[in-house]
Amino acid sequence: MSAFASVMCALVAMFILPAMSSIDLPRSISVDLAKVSSPTDMRGADRDDALVVAITRDGSVWLVADRIELENLRAAIQERVSRGAEKRVYIKADMRAQYGGVKQVLACVRAAGIDNVAFIVDRRRGN
Repeated sequence: MSAFASVMCALVAMFILPAMSSIDLPRSISVDLAKVSSPTDMRGADRDDALVVAITRDGSVWLVADRIELENLRAAIQERVSRGAEKRVYIKADMRAQYGGVKQVLACVRAAGIDNVAFIVDRRRGN
C-alpha cells in the first residue's frame, strides 16, 4: 500500500504542481466577485490576450498582470488593442470596492474607445 501511495504522490508532484505554478497573476489577484443568480459564461476572459482589469477592495487597479495608475489605464488599453488584443474589456471588481473607483475605471475604458465591456461575477449558491 505504501508503494502505491508513493507513486500517487510522485504523479501529483509531476502533473499538478507545475500546472498550479503556471497560473498567471491576473486570475490570482484577490478579488471577491459580486454574486448573481444567472451569470453568463465569459470564455473570452480566459484568452491569453484578454484585457482583464481588476479593481481590488483597496481601490488598486490592475491591467492583466500589472498594477496601473488610473491616469495611465486609457493609454495602456489603447496600446494593447493596437497590438491586436480583442476590443473587449473584462472587469473584475471586488464587491467591496467603492463604486466611484469602478465608475472611474469604466470611464477610462470608454475613453480608450472600448464599448464592449463585461463584468466578471460569481454564481450565487442556493440556500
